[in-house]
Amino acid sequence: MKVLYRFLAATAVLMAILGMFLPLVPTVPFLLLALFFLSKSSKRDIVRLKRLPILGERIYSLIKKRKGSKVG
Repeated sequence: MKVLYRFLAATAVLMAILGMFLPLVPTVPFLLLALFFLSKSSKRDIVRLKRLPILGERIYSLIKKRKGSKVG
């Protein structure tokens, strides 16, 4: 399952990069989707996201809030 999440995250990042050059393909939703899939793949990936220099702490706080909230 982890491999599937990583593959989907990589695909979403590639689509976001494609969206930078094609005006009809959105960029931000694909990056958010990649973030979601990476957060589901493994704890190691979450630590890597947290270490990002600019957005790491903000991304980590969003992941932490999402995991703590119960839906339904």
